[in-house]
This record gives sequence, structure tokens and C-alpha cells, in this order.
Amino acid sequence: MPEDDIRNVRLGLTVSPFGGETPASIVSRLSARNGVPPRDLCSDMGMRWPLLCSGYPDQLALLADVGGLDLQHLELWSAQQVRAGHYRVGRTRSSTGVFRRTSSRVCPACIEEALGDGGRSAAYQMLEWNVLCLSGCERHKTALLDLPRAATSHETYDVVAQVDLHRDLVKQAADRQQTCEATEFEAYVRRRIYRGPQADWLGGLELTHLHGACMTLGAAICGAPLQHFSTFGQDQERQFCVEGLRVLSAGPDSLWRCMEELKARSRSRRPYFSTDLGAFYTWLRAARGRPELQDLLGCVHAFAVRNYTMKPNKRVLGRPVPDVRRMSFDTARRQSGLGGALLKRLIGHVDGLSEAQSGALTETTPEQLSRAIDFWSGLRNLKSTAAALNVLPTQVKGLIDKGILRSIRFGTALRYVYAEDVGRLLADVTALPEMPGAGAYLPLRGHCRNHRIGLVRLITLWQEGKVDGLSRGADLTGLQAILVPQDVDIEARDIPLAHRDLTVLEAASYLKIGVGAIRALRDAGYLGHATCLNADTNHRHTLITRSSIRDFETRFLTLGQLASASMVAPIHLARRLDREGVPTVRCGSRHVRAYERSQVAACGETMRRSRHG
Repeated sequence: MPEDDIRNVRLGLTVSPFGGETPASIVSRLSARNGVPPRDLCSDMGMRWPLLCSGYPDQLALLADVGGLDLQHLELWSAQQVRAGHYRVGRTRSSTGVFRRTSSRVCPACIEEALGDGGRSAAYQMLEWNVLCLSGCERHKTALLDLPRAATSHETYDVVAQVDLHRDLVKQAADRQQTCEATEFEAYVRRRIYRGPQADWLGGLELTHLHGACMTLGAAICGAPLQHFSTFGQDQERQFCVEGLRVLSAGPDSLWRCMEELKARSRSRRPYFSTDLGAFYTWLRAARGRPELQDLLGCVHAFAVRNYTMKPNKRVLGRPVPDVRRMSFDTARRQSGLGGALLKRLIGHVDGLSEAQSGALTETTPEQLSRAIDFWSGLRNLKSTAAALNVLPTQVKGLIDKGILRSIRFGTALRYVYAEDVGRLLADVTALPEMPGAGAYLPLRGHCRNHRIGLVRLITLWQEGKVDGLSRGADLTGLQAILVPQDVDIEARDIPLAHRDLTVLEAASYLKIGVGAIRALRDAGYLGHATCLNADTNHRHTLITRSSIRDFETRFLTLGQLASASMVAPIHLARRLDREGVPTVRCGSRHVRAYERSQVAACGETMRRSRHG
């Protein structure tokens, strides 16, 4: 029959399409009413059944003429293929992720109602029923039923035959009346199918991406573990979609706040974006190539770069990181060459954090690292300070104790000196007038040795302005370049009994007795001792207690103290005391030249009588 004649042919028995009914369903009903299979009906009327099911425009136009149908209705609900795996679903779009054009999915309540009203040929297929993220019928609030797959896809399109073949399954499902209330997400999807995308942030997403974004973000919000994500049932997935849509539909600011909450909820010592965002990040990374997801990708990428540690040259969601805003301490350690623990203490000091706060740090920023490195570059350890000043490390400690040099500790026994104080001290030395020859001057070390004065004390007096006339030699460096006039006389100072316990060496100097004698008196119990931790070395050492020294002085006098008071050489005084029979202090097998005050007083009176006759 010529094509023009075919276009003028009208079927005697027609049907009225439902809103949202697919063209294949309409042809299936027309065929049932006219008593022929769909393929034969299409052949008789000049149409091709496979092409009609695929929504070819010319086939839809023929169907509109033959059945007296609205062509726009047929085109709208034909699920025409846009490109491979992507279809137009009503007024929106979807891929095969959540849309199955060849599935037989029906509402049992709608089918039973239609069969009761119009008989076998009244069974129909709505396009929305093939959208897998819709679980129920909006009209009857009943769960949709998936009919068993047919042998071929074209048999699946014949909905009347499929319902007739599985009549018992449809009847049982209708009798069960499994309730399935539409969720906010499902209502949102239906509005897109029937009215088109809403004017919101998600308007550019197709249904598959909309479903994936909402479900995975909702899973992350609900705390669903990624490794068990596939085991969740339909009810949980529907709840995930609702939670995800609530966040995403409000715009990028809402998503940003949600990601901040997910990061704050992390129990990890060092949070990471792929772990905190869970299934949402995994899905987004897999779908990052889609152009319609670029706004969503941009928001997540910006959040990850701003709030998480990044390694240099790292890519996030396929995009490069323009500038690292947060880094782990491992990366900071590699960049700075400093240990992670030291970096935390430096940052804590520079930023004014407490010890607990600095110890709890798990990441840092380039700005923090830069401030910490700048501060560290202004510090010197004791060894380098001693080398710069040309003195001993112990003398550096003395200068620190006197306040000439400032120092700082970072939770350990090590002390670091401020480089600016060292520079200032060396600048003061450089400012001294240079003397071409020694002449009436002595080098600093020689003057201290000849006058039995400590270098630290002399430098302290010079810095306090109590010593004048110093000069500088050209052939020495550091503090040793200082030249001291020979006529400068600074008396050697006795070590006073300070308001603290004394070391063995300090106690020997104070009591004017040997170090071995101090140890003997300590071991014999005449002097008490206490164990103390050296803050610079973390080694434990013994101190002679202040109270025991006072008790010892109340009862005894040492040979050195007697000789100093009598202005007699100790050796001569010792021989005289031996001749007078004044007993020494016995400490085990050793005798220490310390004498009881009562014995010394009686001996002194005898010596005075013999001297005056």
C-alpha cells in the first residue's frame, strides 16, 4: 500500500493514552484491542515495531496518524535515546544507571484497577515506572513490581502480554498492598520528569547523577561505612537520598557546611578528605569526567584544598592543587629538614599555643611553617654559640644564667640561644677600640687566670658598665679578642652560700677545702646530699644540701677557713695544729682537716699564752 494511503488509514479500535504512558504501551494496547500481536500490527500499518519502541520520530508520526494520537505526547514519553546509554525521560534526562527502558516494572494496584475497568487490553506501562530510583506509585502509594525479564527486549515492550503472562504475580502483589510512601527525593524526581529541572543548583544533573550524588552524600551523613555500602537495603538507600537532597538542593554553601561537619565528626588523628566524605567522594571521583558535574567538583575540590593536608603536585578529583594550604608534618619535615616534634613546639611557641595544643597538632599550613622556620633560624645551640663567642659551652651557660644571653627550651633539656643576643655581644666587642700591641693589656683569658676571676663574671661586669678601659685585639676572635688593662683589679669573689644546694665543686670552694674532702665528709654523714636532674643534660648528679653546710659550719672550721682568717699559709697552720694535738675529723680510714670550733678556740688561747711568755 502506498505511504500516502497508509497515512489515511485509521484503526477502528483505538485507545486513550494515560498521562506519562509510553508509545510502546499504547501500541501494545492497540494490538490487544484489535486482536493481533504488536509486531504484526506495526507491519500492517507500515510501521516497524523495534524502531517504534526506540522512539524514532518517523515511527511516532505514523503511530499518531494511525491511532489518532497527539504526536507531542508520543515524543515526550518515548524515552528517545540522546546518545549511547543516555535517554530523554519526560522533560528531563537520564542514563542507564537509574533508567531501564526495557524493564517491565508496573504498579500492581494500577494494573488491577485498569484490568477491572477495561479488561485484558487495558494494562499499560508508565515511563516513570522504569526509573529505578522511584520505588512506588504516587497515586496508590504502593510498591512497584518488577516482572520477570522476557526472552527478548521487544517482548518486554508488549506490556499487555507480560501482564497476562504474570497475572498471578500482579494479583498477589496487589493483594499484599505493600505501602510505599513517596519520599522528598522521589517527589523531586517526579517533578523533574513531568515539569523539567528546577531552577536550582542541581538543574544541570541528569537523574543518574542526581541519584548518585544524593545517595552517596546521604550515606556519608548517616555514617554508612564505605566497605559495606552495597549491603544496604532499599529503605536505607531511600533515606540516604532524602538526606543528600536536603543538603544539595540548598546550594553550594549548604554542601560546604555539611563537609565541615563531616570533617569535625572524624575520629582520626589526622583527618583526610577521601575518608571523611566516604562514598560521596568515591562516587564523585569515578564520575569526575562528566561536564555537568564540574560545579559540584569545584566545590568539593576547593573544600579539600582549603581544609586538608596536601602534598606538593598532588591532584584532587583530577584537578591540580594550585597552592598547598595545609600539609602534614611529614611533608613539613621533608621541606624544612626539622623533626616533626620540634616543628610542633616551634609552631606552638610562635603562635602562642599551649603544650597540649601544640602536641595535638596533626597538620600545619605553609604560613605557620614559614614563621616557625624564621624563628628557628634566629636560634643557636650551645655548641655553635660557644664557637661564635670563642668560649666554652659551660661559660655560655654562665652567660645565660647571668642574663647576658637569652635562651629557650622546647620541651627538652636542650637550650637554644637567641642569635640576636650573640650578635649584639659580638658587636659590643667590635665597638671596642683596637690596640695594635698588648703593652699594658692582657688577653681576657690571661687576665682571668692571673687574677683568679671567672670569665663570666668579668663579661657580666663589663656589660653592666662596672669595668672600663677594655680594648680589642686584632688577631683573636669572639670574646677572647677583648684586652683587659693590667691595672684593672677585680677581687676574686668567694662563693656565697646561695639560696640553693651546691655542687661538690662549689661546696669545696665555699668551705676552702678539697673536692676529695667534701666527698669524704659527705660519705661519712657530716654533709647531707640530694640527687638532682641536670636540666641541660638530663643526667642526675649529687648536690650538697644547704642545711647540712650550715650545720657543719656551726660545729667545724676547715683548715682553709682558719688559714684565711689568720692570714697564715695553710701548710704552716696545719703543722702548728698537729703539734698542738688538735684532732682532725675522721671519715672512715681518712682524716679530713676540719676541726671542731671548741678545740680550735682552746688551741688558739694556748698559742697566744706561749707567744707572749
